[in-house]
Amino acid sequence: MTHCSHFYPQGANHLYFIFIGKMEKDEFVDYHKGVLDAIQQSGAAISHHHGIGKLFAPGLEGQIGKNELDVFKALKKHFDPNNIMNPGGTLALDMPDSEKRL
Repeated sequence: MTHCSHFYPQGANHLYFIFIGKMEKDEFVDYHKGVLDAIQQSGAAISHHHGIGKLFAPGLEGQIGKNELDVFKALKKHFDPNNIMNPGGTLALDMPDSEKRL
């Protein structure tokens, strides 16, 4: 199933796809990774009107680039040196490099 929740004069934003199935967590993670990798490899952007969130965070570096992510990390470290605001959130600061995509 799919639906589009937001429409603008320039076009639609966010197609929400809903897949119903039974799978283990590792299977879902692999499936989700494949979808995100295909999105990035096609040149499309990973986005959401509430931000990309923790589920999509591993793909952020592949989306914007290492240097750009390093700028975000430096800003986060400067303004939140104790990492108390959204720890491990969208910037995936707590995520090992081995779990990051693309």
